[in-house]
Amino acid sequence: MLRCMPSLSLALLRPAHGIAGRWAVRGVWTETPGPKESEVRDSFYDSTIENYARQPIVQLTLRGMLDMGRDTLKGPACRIASARFVQEELPKRLARRLLDLQLLPHLVVTNPHIHRVYTAYFHTLQTLLAVPPVTNLAQNEEFTALLKRLVDDHAPMLDYLATGLREVRSRPLVGERLHLDPFLENMLRSRISRRTLAEQHMYLNQGRPGYVGVICTDMSVAEGVDFAGQRCRQVCNETYGLAPDVVITGDKRLTIPYVPSHFDYMVYEVLKNSSRAVVERHLQQSAHSALERRLPAIHARICSGEGQVTLRVSDEGGGIPQPLVDRIWEFGFTTMGKELIDGVERTEGLGFDPSFGAGWSVAQIPVTSGNRFRMGGLGFGLPLSRLYARYFGGDLEVRSIQGYGTDTFLTLKKLEDEDWQEEYAEDYTSPMPNLYH
Repeated sequence: MLRCMPSLSLALLRPAHGIAGRWAVRGVWTETPGPKESEVRDSFYDSTIENYARQPIVQLTLRGMLDMGRDTLKGPACRIASARFVQEELPKRLARRLLDLQLLPHLVVTNPHIHRVYTAYFHTLQTLLAVPPVTNLAQNEEFTALLKRLVDDHAPMLDYLATGLREVRSRPLVGERLHLDPFLENMLRSRISRRTLAEQHMYLNQGRPGYVGVICTDMSVAEGVDFAGQRCRQVCNETYGLAPDVVITGDKRLTIPYVPSHFDYMVYEVLKNSSRAVVERHLQQSAHSALERRLPAIHARICSGEGQVTLRVSDEGGGIPQPLVDRIWEFGFTTMGKELIDGVERTEGLGFDPSFGAGWSVAQIPVTSGNRFRMGGLGFGLPLSRLYARYFGGDLEVRSIQGYGTDTFLTLKKLEDEDWQEEYAEDYTSPMPNLYH
């Protein structure tokens, strides 16, 4: 469906009632909305969101993404068609998430952090609707630059969403009755799909060697694991003063077509959890100098199967306590808390540098303990990694042996058969079952 098609309908790109004219792009987290934007956003009578949310979504397919990438080499018409497809799809996907936010319980919607997420999404929607249809390469360059600005601006969204979730769940009486995981799954799955859609077009215009848009046609699995392992050791050393080695075994020469930023994020999160478990289990056994020599390594084994690849990450971190095994997939659940490491009180877990991989996690800020990374512990790492894996037909599973360690299995579908298409990328979680049909 992403082939170069000059006849793409532009009906969905015409500004709906209540949103007209070009809006200036502002910093969604740092600049206050103008009075006109706020008036439209808060208007009971504005139907823009409903109008776009009810439009059918065009599912992304691997064949379509690859065909569009190859077609862009044939001439400018296909780049323009790609831009127009993104112009049609992004507003519909954003509108569905805005509608889901509107239908949340009042306590959740009025939380200031959740409200900022809503405001950021609304600003992005009305910004996209104000852009005229792309008809030439100059407009395509401007639109591509706008997409990059919007993608970068939304990088802190996960922090705001996680903070808001933590606050509403801490409220007495109402907080414990909230069941927000289905909503969060759809919000974050949709985020993955929208970023894939936007970045596919952005990178098609760059023409990177060895890539078709965001897809690396020959991604080395071992190099990806090694890169994530080095960054994990760096952050672990800065947090605890020591870190376990990551030993890679199996098919080290295996390459697959895949999206490197997705792979980076998943592997980093898995290795981060294993590193923390290993260090904290063995931290009290001896002084750091002696402990460094005995810290058990984390083993990452690459296994190639028919149509899929499995990365098995094994650690000796003591395993997961049985009462917590089922909770590791809950958004916002974390065992991190304030701990004393070398006499310094540190809050929560290992941080994540936004320049690395998918760039989903917390901002890099200075901290008093000398670490270059703020401590994380949002409780989104594993469930979000599983969403990444499942988006392209894979999965993430955890098997724990209490008293010994944990095996984590990351299964990836080889994106080479061109039969993949989005599933459930833009589902709804509202109580109106026929809302989008």
